[in-house]
Amino acid sequence: MKRLAGTLLALATLISPPSLAGGGRQRGTSAPGGGAFRQVQPILAKNCYACHGFDENARKASLRLDTPNRAVVPGDILASPLTQRIRRTDSLQMPPKESGHTLTAREKALLMRWIGEGGKYEQHWAFQPLSPSSRELANRRGRGDGARNEHPGEMAAKQGGLDHFIQAKLATVGLKPAPKADKRTLIRRVSLDLTGLPPTPERVEAFVKDARPDAYAKLVDELLASPRYGEHWARLWLDLARYADTKGYEKDLPRTMWRWRDWVIGAFNADMPFDQFTVEQLAGDLLPNATDSQILATAFHRNTPTNDEGGTDDEEFRQIAVKDRVDTTGQVWMGLTLGCAKCHTHKYDPISQKDYYRFYALFNQTEDADRYDDGPTRAIGTVEQQTRTAAIGARLKELRAEAAKPSAARTAWEVELAKQSLWSPLALQSATASSGAKLTPRSDGALVASGSRTEKDAYTLTLTVPVGRLTGLRLEVLKDSSLPSGGPGRDSNDQNAVVSELTVRYNGQPVTLKNARADFEQGGWPVANAIDGKEDTGWAWAPKNAEAHVAVFDFAQPLTTSGGMLEIRLTQNYPNLPVGCFRLSVSTADTALLMTSAALSATDRDEAFLKQTQPALFAELERLQSEQAAIEKAIPKTPIFQELPESKRRTTKIHIRGNFLEPGETVQPATLAAFPGTAAKTRLEAARWLVSRDNPLTARVQVNRLWARLFGVGLVETEEDFGTQGAPPSHPELLDALAVDFMRDWSVKRLLKTLVLSATYQQDAKVTKEKLAKDPRNRLLSRGPRFRLSAEVIRDQALAVSGLLSAKLGGPSVFPPQPDGLWKVTYSGMKWETSPGEDRWRRGMYTFLRRTSPHPMLTTFDGGSGETCLIRRIRTNTPLQALITLNDPAFVEAAGALGKLMQKQGLEVGFERVLSRKPTETEQKRLAQLFQEALADFRKRPKGALALLKDANRAITASDDPGILAAWTVVGNVLLNLDETLTKP
Repeated sequence: MKRLAGTLLALATLISPPSLAGGGRQRGTSAPGGGAFRQVQPILAKNCYACHGFDENARKASLRLDTPNRAVVPGDILASPLTQRIRRTDSLQMPPKESGHTLTAREKALLMRWIGEGGKYEQHWAFQPLSPSSRELANRRGRGDGARNEHPGEMAAKQGGLDHFIQAKLATVGLKPAPKADKRTLIRRVSLDLTGLPPTPERVEAFVKDARPDAYAKLVDELLASPRYGEHWARLWLDLARYADTKGYEKDLPRTMWRWRDWVIGAFNADMPFDQFTVEQLAGDLLPNATDSQILATAFHRNTPTNDEGGTDDEEFRQIAVKDRVDTTGQVWMGLTLGCAKCHTHKYDPISQKDYYRFYALFNQTEDADRYDDGPTRAIGTVEQQTRTAAIGARLKELRAEAAKPSAARTAWEVELAKQSLWSPLALQSATASSGAKLTPRSDGALVASGSRTEKDAYTLTLTVPVGRLTGLRLEVLKDSSLPSGGPGRDSNDQNAVVSELTVRYNGQPVTLKNARADFEQGGWPVANAIDGKEDTGWAWAPKNAEAHVAVFDFAQPLTTSGGMLEIRLTQNYPNLPVGCFRLSVSTADTALLMTSAALSATDRDEAFLKQTQPALFAELERLQSEQAAIEKAIPKTPIFQELPESKRRTTKIHIRGNFLEPGETVQPATLAAFPGTAAKTRLEAARWLVSRDNPLTARVQVNRLWARLFGVGLVETEEDFGTQGAPPSHPELLDALAVDFMRDWSVKRLLKTLVLSATYQQDAKVTKEKLAKDPRNRLLSRGPRFRLSAEVIRDQALAVSGLLSAKLGGPSVFPPQPDGLWKVTYSGMKWETSPGEDRWRRGMYTFLRRTSPHPMLTTFDGGSGETCLIRRIRTNTPLQALITLNDPAFVEAAGALGKLMQKQGLEVGFERVLSRKPTETEQKRLAQLFQEALADFRKRPKGALALLKDANRAITASDDPGILAAWTVVGNVLLNLDETLTKP
């Protein structure tokens, strides 16, 4: 038996690496805290954990293989049941044949070698604390240096930094780093990476001529300081947040979310620390004295779809949204597939179903509930709107102070005003109520309702109009002893009432009312609602329910009458709150005097006096008030998080099999039990837990995400899964070193600067046969990163080099050209109307994203629909992509504009704008030949030239030669479709 064990161990040694224990390993070539289990665990996770893992309900034979167990006898290969079962070929073989899993000879050898060396279990690498060696690296680098804006490239060059890890691993396979890329390649690469836009020819030439040793570092600082940086990197976050401009589901109606998108752009540009960025988005509303900006940040999780379809259960879709928030939080911040645990305990990672719903409970207390109005929302103006509103407010304060100054003239005006009789009650001809109630006149002209009552009511009055020029209408709601509660309302328990809508007709023609004001308004029920044309709003007066009140309205145009009839209708749609006693009057007085007649505020009287005595100042005041009102109306209302009051807190129960209609055990809020610090009771505590120093995942996941955007693939390729089913890191010690360094100040800009200043990033991208053989996917970073650009960058680049790209920052989403008819397939009447002017050429991130029908350019190049969290875009290569860049209106227009530039400035200028380098002699000859061939073709087909120029949106003057313009457009189109153009250099 000993001889057989020795034979097996020798076989394992031949097949597997010389040692799995990690002793004698070269630094940078194995995992921090490495050892045999780091290589064995992926085998067990892939083949065994589904039946013998963390999920006790799915566990077979009461055997776990993710923790020390009876199947492994440490140090004894033959005695271990695991060895015996993996070597069998009969029905007792593990994994079973019917499972679809088969162990390779190498995998069996690794398992046996691991058992022979002690069968020691370790926690999964991603769940382990950041390694001591990485902490020491970061600590050494940070000693005596707390500045955020230091030169971060030192990490790469000294003290075992970034490049050391890369080069050490390259040495194990006999490779060396590639030489540094030339300056033209480098500036184009880093410009596209940091801003999503190519450099201008002028900036390229300046960089090429700059001989200073820190020229590249200064270029990087310049790019990081550009507002284009925030736009570009915010795009990544929009994918994670499942951002869209519509609600999703059936009708997929519009939703105002762009203010949050602009918040993200601003946060990136300001280099908001990532821990603060996290806390504000997940729990900004729970921060002490939360600002508008912090509350706006919480729209991150209001990007979840809402279902407006008739007949759906709002509670069902509310809970779907909460689960989506839990799943998204797990993936975005921790790289974990939490969603697997909503129906059952996770089969591969230590996340129980109870863990899931305890985490769910943290997000289960917000007020949103799949409502049609997307409430709660918050009107938060842009910086420009807030600045202008503040300036208007300051000037209005000055004007009102001027109006309020005491003077002899003011006293005389008040005395004269008191003598005037401004209002005349109208003579009643008839009065009816839709409820059948009786409306009885009082001696003072008021009407009192009695008798029948229905939930909703409408009073229709016909009144005799006096001869003259009428300027205003007054509605008084009054007390009366005959009413159950004394009025003004008819309800016995509530004297309040709601005037939903007040409409007027004169001799059958509608009369418009404006400038509604009242002595008192209930919050959310202003008097302006009584004339807004909406019967589900209205004017009310709680908490001053038991008091008489008055409202005054101006006629939009003075009503000149020679007698006749006014028909006035009071619609009252709020359930069971009709008016009980009221009076209607008209006035012929100046509207300025009418402002004082409703017993309104002193401010209104001041403004009336200002109009009478200083009309120029009053005109300015009215203009500013109108502008202020217009700004307030234009401020978008963004869905935000708002916590339920304590009295309305929900109880959270486990959903059996994920079904919310089948509740199980009640759970209390907490974070994941497998990680330290599970005591969080609120979203705010959970958010802080995610970015705590003891959380092993958040920094690793974010560092890996940024690395992937720069190098094409993450150090952990499966960005969405850092669990046991995910890929192991290619450079684990480097990942941890960067993560620890990132947590020093959570500065994204500093991290990006560290990466792009590294020698690894600056390598030439040319590949040799040796490197292709040993490092085919560039996972060892033996050369510079080279891969196809993303959808938005491809489009933005074309617009930028052609001179069409708009520099406008932020604002509502826009509608660039797209093929006709695409939205006809969706269920609603929405239409895509192409934006005019420069909005036609905004950056791709501003394109209106409809979940059920995204812009085809973006989806063809692997962009998302915003329906779910998109952790990484998988790059594809299809013929449709070539058809887009050849024929999409944006690219044809860009080709036309680029052709126009080349017509004026020469072929070489266009080439440099696109590729940041000069064309070779051969390239220049080929493009010149292309121009001549295209010109000859268009000479034969002049209608073809005109058709192309129309598609390119090119205006043609009498002095233009359409053939030449079209030929240059063809050259521009070719330049924009070169592989080198569409690929990161």
